[in-house]
Amino acid sequence: MLQPLFRRIGRLESALSHMRHGRRRSSPTKVLLHVGMSKCGSSALQVFLSSPAFEKATNGRCAYLALHADGKLWRGDPLIEHAASSPRGYCSSHLGDAISAFTPNQKQQVRRLLNDLSRKYDTLILSCEGWGQNPQRLTDDCIFADDAFHVEVLAYVRPQLEWINSAWWQWGAWTALPAGQWINRQRRMAQWDALARQWAAKPWVKKIDVRLIDGDVVQDFMHYLGFQVPAQPRVNQSLPGILLRVLQHNRQLRAGPHDSAIDFVLARHLQLDAGGTPWILGPRKVEELLAFFRHENEQLANRLSSEQRETMLDDPRWWQAEPYLLRPVAKPVVERLDVAQLEQLTVATLEAINRLDAELRACRSGASSS
Repeated sequence: MLQPLFRRIGRLESALSHMRHGRRRSSPTKVLLHVGMSKCGSSALQVFLSSPAFEKATNGRCAYLALHADGKLWRGDPLIEHAASSPRGYCSSHLGDAISAFTPNQKQQVRRLLNDLSRKYDTLILSCEGWGQNPQRLTDDCIFADDAFHVEVLAYVRPQLEWINSAWWQWGAWTALPAGQWINRQRRMAQWDALARQWAAKPWVKKIDVRLIDGDVVQDFMHYLGFQVPAQPRVNQSLPGILLRVLQHNRQLRAGPHDSAIDFVLARHLQLDAGGTPWILGPRKVEELLAFFRHENEQLANRLSSEQRETMLDDPRWWQAEPYLLRPVAKPVVERLDVAQLEQLTVATLEAINRLDAELRACRSGASSS
């Protein structure tokens, strides 16, 4: 007779606790997963999300979180401090294998933390550019697979040929594979609509949006959330050709495809105007890739909003060879480096050393005076 009464008292105590410590959630916790894609503005977006400016710009309505392999959920000052101390300048969530391998206790703990945060924030945001092209790593029983969450997925994409050229210099150039072989293996990673379908098929994903990289990704993302911010500096732009060539010739500086921290450091400190990233796709490869992606892109266009669809259909980089045939084709690997460009790089390096030395001396002077 008394058990129903005790259960009712327990529910009332729980409700009072929620009211004391924050607003009570009558609806599922909204979780937005930014899943990339890679080389589609993720670094610039994550730098902004990892800064105090993000939460301020949302008037405290959104929180950025980073889920790590050990089950810890970073946010606030610890996340901001970690991002500031990282060569990349941001903090992002773990790629996914470890997340799917969480123990039941770890899953319960993370879910509890997410639900607790939802009493303070309207939307919880997590980001990992590696999720987008690896949807299988967030399994159907991962931490987000819970009725307590309303999970939406957002992915940014760009024309595949530009992505492939950029991805070669990010990863492929630092493998043992020839460029043609690497491209043939990796082109499936740029089948944007196929990847979107895989995300949409997950039972715990309520909605997926795909957006085009068209200008400032931070401004677009914040507009997507319903907020406005000024233009943001670009981050993780591909390095100038001469710098990439020097790294190719000195592999101790850039040993493998995932040893990219030095890219961020050099881009941050070297003021170098030495041309763009080398374009390695010749006319035959351009035609082959456009044919490979055409049907995929027709499907992708149908997935987009009407405004974004019009933008995509009007952009020849998705459909035609002409924008690429005007670009000079460079070899993926060269034996000799351009002497004039090497001199420019040397000057930029010496200027950076001088500038950083002045900053270091100023820091030491300030530390000793305090």
